Parts: sequence; structure tokens; C-alpha cells
Amino acid sequence: SSGQWPTTDRPASCAKGQHVMAAAWSRYGLAACCALLLHELARQASPAFVQTAPGVSTRLFQSSRPLAGQSEIRPSAAAPRPVALPIFAAVCAASLLRTKVQRHGKGKPQTTSGVRVRKPKNNALRNCSIATFEELTTRVRYEPLTYMYRRRFARPRHKPIQMATRTARESGHKYRLGARAHARKYRIIDFGRTKRDMFGTIQTIEYDPYRNARICLVKYEDGEMRYILHGVGYFVGQEVISSADAPIFVGNAVPLDKVPIGTMVHNIEMNPTNGGVIARAAGAAAIVLSREGNLVTVKMPSSEVRLIPEDCWCTIGKVGRPEAQLIKLGKAGKSRHLGFTPHVRGSAKNACDHAHGGGEGRSPIGHKHPKTKFGKCAVGMRTRRSTRSDRLILIRRKKKSGR
Repeated sequence: SSGQWPTTDRPASCAKGQHVMAAAWSRYGLAACCALLLHELARQASPAFVQTAPGVSTRLFQSSRPLAGQSEIRPSAAAPRPVALPIFAAVCAASLLRTKVQRHGKGKPQTTSGVRVRKPKNNALRNCSIATFEELTTRVRYEPLTYMYRRRFARPRHKPIQMATRTARESGHKYRLGARAHARKYRIIDFGRTKRDMFGTIQTIEYDPYRNARICLVKYEDGEMRYILHGVGYFVGQEVISSADAPIFVGNAVPLDKVPIGTMVHNIEMNPTNGGVIARAAGAAAIVLSREGNLVTVKMPSSEVRLIPEDCWCTIGKVGRPEAQLIKLGKAGKSRHLGFTPHVRGSAKNACDHAHGGGEGRSPIGHKHPKTKFGKCAVGMRTRRSTRSDRLILIRRKKKSGR
């Protein structure tokens, strides 16, 4: 009749709620105890207990004129040194901050800023990490700068398939229902930063399904809107400019000959007026090493050192979201959600379709080294064509360990 659950029939959710409330009260009780402890230490210490190091005047922490009925507090040379805060108080404060972070994260563990590790409720979620998208400011894209980008990798219109095909990443326009509402749209990005000598204000930080970095929507003084790559340190309301006389600040675009030695840059042009093509992935950056004549020496993210014409433009700073390399999909279905289609192994094909094909059962590939389906060496052989820009490469990239 009282409207309360009986003790024996109380559901498990109520008991769970009581545990959550008890944990919350324990956290708040710990906070209150730490506050009382700090207050007691402050009361027992001298009035100049805020002094942290010898030679630092307490006038920085006191009023400029004394209160009514009180004399001005002057630090005495014979006064004892103030009582230092105990170490366990700092530890308690750090634990409170960590508890606050966990409470705001709703109990979901985080490895670093921007990455969250899933709880292993099943084998698919074990060792799985996802992005938190905490840097995004909006979920609405600017439609005038988007379009449906449908790619056909070596698939002519008059043929269903061709020999030189590659694994395509589809946009989802063929499979989604509801007027293809969730199909990926390509964002037109201003890689060349061709809006010269005009300030622009960053309006939003958005998600881009075609790259692992984020993008920013910039509104210029004449009202035009453009997308640019998001870099480390960008924020909404920041003003950026593309000019030869622009200050060396994060987000500004300048020619390479205006960049100081040792500065990190991204979105670098290989040839003038062709738009940035170097260091555009998440967390990528190149370093300007030296200048000689009309060429600038730049160290690439791949550790390659090469010469680039000085009139090529670049953007100051580093591409944002460096934690993208920590993302682990966890299961094959995640790759399908991202648009990647399955790739058939060569050993599973017939001998007429691949160099590894044929044989009875699980037979070996039958070659000393792995080969492509065209019969060429697949591992270790250099396939880069020699071009005129080879003479501009000073130091070749170093092979990464494990590859």
C-alpha cells in the first residue's frame, strides 16, 4: 500500500541503482573529506601559506590595501617557512579528477583523447577501439560543397569487369534504403588554399567519410564557404589566411620560402598551383630543413628527404587527429561498414586466374616468392617508375620495421 517494492520482490535494476548511488555517495564523501582536510591545513598554516618558493612575495596573493581595523600584513624575515601540502592530498586531488573523467565518459575506458576501448562483451568487441568524435562541433554537412562520388575502378561502362581491377571501396549508394540517406558524399576540399589575402573564420569541425582526418568549414570575408583540412590546434572562431605575408601561425598557408627552418608543415604542393598533395593524412607533417637557391629541402613523413620548389604553398602545423593509427576495427563487419569489399586470395583461385592458384586441396603457391596475378614479384621488388623528379630526392625513405 505504501507504493514501495517489497524486500523480496525488488528487481535487480533497483539493486543495481542502489550500488550506483552508493558509489556516487562514496565519491562525494571522498571529495568532502579532501576539502575538509585542505581547509584544516590552510587554517593551521600561517597567513602566508600560499608562498611556494623562497623569494616569491606574498603581495601577489594579498589585497593592495588592508581591511578596516587591521594592519597591513608584511612578511617577516624571521617568520618560519610555510607548511607544505602533504603528498597524499595531491594524490587525492588527482584521483578526484580521474573519477570526474570516468563519470563524464559514462564508465567507458579511454586509452587516449579521442579513442575509446570497447568492453569485451563478445569476441568481436575484444581488442576493439573506436573514435569518440569529441572534436566535432556539428553533425550537419554543408550540402553545396558535397556530391555523390561514384568510382569505377578499371570498370568501363561497356564491360562488366576488366583485368586490371582493384578492390573498390563503395559509397553505399546501391545498398542503403530510404532514398540512400546514409550513402557517403564527397566533400570538396580546398587543398590549394587559393583564397589569397583574405581572412576566413572557422565555423565548424566536421567528419569526412573519405579520409581519416577531420575537416573545417571556413567562412571568408566575402561570404564564401570552403572546406580545409583540420590541423592540431584548430578551434571554432579561429581566423586563418592564405597569403605570402601571413604570420607563421597554425592554420595559415604560405609559400615554402617564407617558412622558418625547422617548422612543421602539411598539405604541401609538389608543383606550383597544383594543390597540396603531400602530408594530408591524419597526424602527418613534414619538416622544412633548409633552403638553397629556388629549392627547399623538406623531410617527408616517410623519412624521405627531397627538394621542392620554393613557390609551392603549404599550411603551417600538423594534420589533426594523430590518434587515428590507434583505431582497431575488431571484426570483419567493420570493414564492410566502411565500404571495403572482400578480397579473394590468390591460392583460392584456379591456375588460369592467378599465379598462386590451382593444385589439390591446400597446396602451396608453387613459387619461390609470392607473385601478383600478372606473374610479377609481389614482395620486395621496386615498382616505382623513374621520373624527372628522381633527381630531387636526396635521401630515399627507410624501410619500416616488420615490412
